[in-house]
Amino acid sequence: MTLVDANGYFSFLMNVAGNFMLTHKSRHGWLVRIVAIVSWGIYGIQLSSKPVMANAVTFFCVNCYGWWKWSRDP
Repeated sequence: MTLVDANGYFSFLMNVAGNFMLTHKSRHGWLVRIVAIVSWGIYGIQLSSKPVMANAVTFFCVNCYGWWKWSRDP
């Protein structure tokens, strides 16, 4: 397995873990998803894939907004 593949699998696992945490209403799920999307961005750079990089930038913003919004709720 290459480092690029390992990063892709890591990104996938972090994304699943973050989503699972969010289904249980854990605010930490947003942080895990932010780590996942940064890793996806690195993966996109490694592959020179502009769609993956665009997805990473978009969902980085979405996840930061979600974390901020949830942190304001009691």
